[in-house]
Amino acid sequence: MWTAVDRVSGQLLDWELGSRDAETLSNLLNRLKRFHVTICYTDKWEAYATLIPAEMLVQTKRETHHVERMNCRLRHWFGRFKRRTIIVSKSVEMVDATLALFATFWVNGSHDHLLSLIN
Repeated sequence: MWTAVDRVSGQLLDWELGSRDAETLSNLLNRLKRFHVTICYTDKWEAYATLIPAEMLVQTKRETHHVERMNCRLRHWFGRFKRRTIIVSKSVEMVDATLALFATFWVNGSHDHLLSLIN
């Protein structure tokens, strides 16, 4: 799972499910063009340097805490994101649907409305 987070708003811009290869990253980068991204903070994985222009790329673990926090939150709240589990489906469709709900109701939207439906 690859995720792109806006550092200012904290919103989950987009995600891509797949292996950690250049093709999967390329799919995500193509969809991110609509957001007019000017800078990308990444870890030092080599595929970033091959696909992201040097003037847009900052490779350092010091600036990836927004994405790492979101990944930690996903693993904590949803069983399907835990590294080893047999309790839920990890199909691409279910992971994608879970990410869409997470982005809509928690990260990018308001979970207050969702919680008001329960009460």
